[in-house]
Amino acid sequence: MENTSTTFLKACAILEGAVIDLLAGSWEEAPRRHALEMAVALRHVAHEAAWWDAESELKAVESLLSLSSHEALAIRAAIASRLLEYMGLLKKLPVSRSA
Repeated sequence: MENTSTTFLKACAILEGAVIDLLAGSWEEAPRRHALEMAVALRHVAHEAAWWDAESELKAVESLLSLSSHEALAIRAAIASRLLEYMGLLKKLPVSRSA
């Protein structure tokens, strides 16, 4: 059976795929909501596991994914850049219990 950190990292990779799919499209509601729900769930897991850095990155991802299509329209390139940056940081974070 996989441990929590392995499962968490796999789920982050799936979230990254959902974010990339969202960015490849036109910020449609269904893919945005799907990615947002994944980010929220992962943030809760990170919080419960005391992975504070991961929780912080996911909170930022969650905030960006909360923007509507209308809100994101003018700043879409900046949002895409930040989302990809946060997803990259999530891959580099050590997922272990913090004190």
